[in-house]
Amino acid sequence: MSDTTQNTPPVQDEVGPVKELLGRVRESTEKLAASRHCSGTHALTETTGGLAYRKTSNSTDAGWLDFTNPVDDRDLNALVQACDQATFGRGNEDVLDLSYRKAWKLDTSRFSTQFEVVKSGLLDVVHDELLRFNDSSLKIDAQLYKLNVYGPGSHFKSHLDTPRSDKMFGSLVIILPTMHSGGDLILRFKETSWTFESSKLLSSKGSQVAPPSLAWVAFYSDIEHEVSVVESGYRVSLTYNLYYATDPPLAPLFTQPAPLPEEATLKASLKDLLASPLVLPDGGALGFGLTFKYPVTGVSTKDIDFKPITEHLKGTDALVKRICNSLGLECHVKGLYDYRGKYFNDDRVNAAYLTPRSLPVGTTDEWVIDEMNSSGNLRVVDPFKQKIDPNAPRRRNRATPVALLWVTPSNKLVSVPTASLAYGNEYNLGWYYAKLVLIALVPSFEERITRIEPTDKV
Repeated sequence: MSDTTQNTPPVQDEVGPVKELLGRVRESTEKLAASRHCSGTHALTETTGGLAYRKTSNSTDAGWLDFTNPVDDRDLNALVQACDQATFGRGNEDVLDLSYRKAWKLDTSRFSTQFEVVKSGLLDVVHDELLRFNDSSLKIDAQLYKLNVYGPGSHFKSHLDTPRSDKMFGSLVIILPTMHSGGDLILRFKETSWTFESSKLLSSKGSQVAPPSLAWVAFYSDIEHEVSVVESGYRVSLTYNLYYATDPPLAPLFTQPAPLPEEATLKASLKDLLASPLVLPDGGALGFGLTFKYPVTGVSTKDIDFKPITEHLKGTDALVKRICNSLGLECHVKGLYDYRGKYFNDDRVNAAYLTPRSLPVGTTDEWVIDEMNSSGNLRVVDPFKQKIDPNAPRRRNRATPVALLWVTPSNKLVSVPTASLAYGNEYNLGWYYAKLVLIALVPSFEERITRIEPTDKV
């Protein structure tokens, strides 16, 4: 691809069929569905239901609870007396605000549980539910984070969990079997909500479930959630942070699970798109707006590399990447900076760009022009409005133009801010924003047609 464009859009007879094929892929993509949470119960035994705790890290004043037998309020009151008031994260601070969160907590240095989350098999269930669209070799690392107790009147208003690293993708909450009412966990994403009623799972007509069981729920970090007011009793929970494992991955499964009908439909419509000589004949890219959040939205003191996100996509984002890869398309998460008529009158930067990293902190307007036009970046060209001259020489150290067709539009779900400086009579602080998108690089028609097998219409 060259860095010279021509304002000669394709003839209308070509635009119509391309938009129709693109519309089928968009419709197939929007029909994909993925779980953002999963839940269930798990039976306890005499060797998995115990919990030991201390009032302080150095204290010899210890307690023991056996959740395989009914635990009375006296024992739970003793646990509360050993706990500290629970705080919550706000920015980079831990905040104590009883109007927002009223609960108690113990750090991991002050308690030990017999329940082993790995041996229990719960992580396998979570993997199959939340990561079923990812590479089957991907493993989960669960790190115990806190013990929390919610008593009568306790609650936690709606919030998002604070990611502890860029590899953290979710949380696992285990509710131990105690009699309580209220304290439901309410999960929300956009306009939908779902309620995890642990009290009903752990009790039946006021008597303890037999055999004794715990209740559990796992969910992605981008889900807003709250704990409703506990009406009576005590709700005792263990919280685990879920990470993508950093140790060597498992050997890939010999057999992949059968594709869902929606997956087969998307693959077929994408094949039809790529099989058309009218679609990006000289190569280009397909763009997908992300449907899950990722832990890169905070203000960073340095530029952020988007490459690791590509390997840790979630849900339908991971499925779209997997299908594109199966058709020979190379995929990358990139930052979309759109300056078309917004910030600059300079033709050198009056365009939309795709970058592998965020802008450096402290960027100035003059620096943006150089940064956007540096090699390694892509300058977006709308193939319905312009054509790239394949024979024009490419200038060195310039962003490479790429003909880009949007399958699903970009969105602000994952927006990465960069602090900028503006010079004048005094310094002013401003912001540049990148919207994260998934980009699938498409070879020329002559190159890709040799890889695509004909497919029946779906």
